[in-house]
Amino acid sequence: MRSALRVAHNVRLAAILALGAFALHQLRYLAVSSAELTQPTHGYVTDLLPLLGVLILAAALATLVRATESASPERAPLGRRIAVFATALLAIYIGQESIEGLTTGGHPFGAADTIADGDWLAVPLALALGALAAVLARALEAVEQAIAVVHAERPLQPRPSRIRGHAVAARALRLASSPLAFGLARRPPPPAPA
Repeated sequence: MRSALRVAHNVRLAAILALGAFALHQLRYLAVSSAELTQPTHGYVTDLLPLLGVLILAAALATLVRATESASPERAPLGRRIAVFATALLAIYIGQESIEGLTTGGHPFGAADTIADGDWLAVPLALALGALAAVLARALEAVEQAIAVVHAERPLQPRPSRIRGHAVAARALRLASSPLAFGLARRPPPPAPA
């Protein structure tokens, strides 16, 4: 069960990072110029919105899975979480921009072009979005803990039997030792009167 809890935790973190990376990319280009977002090099980002919606739904389901399995919440300090999320978001952004620079000819690529193009805004935006991501992760853990408390307080009730009557123990059944009991007769038994 530990592996399922770990997978649910990783899915939730991946969804938070994907949402933060999308927000960082869009906010950086909205801060500099909205005309750059209409370029073909950035059109693919809006095509990823359905996948982002699926990841958000997966994060909600992962929170429910962890809550019903009574997972222990992560105990990392908020400051460290902010630093980790901000660093991860900045790394994703730099990787994304590097791939865009390599795949398209008109995209600026290099330190001087990056600073002149306004990519330096990604650093404060990554810090702000890293703080929001850390707060969101902590909020999802609080929801997880609240659901776990409610789930633990609810007593488990046994399901009613679907078969009416009472069961007979197997050792109480006695099979007849006649050949008819095992289907070894030469002819079938006569039909029962209706």
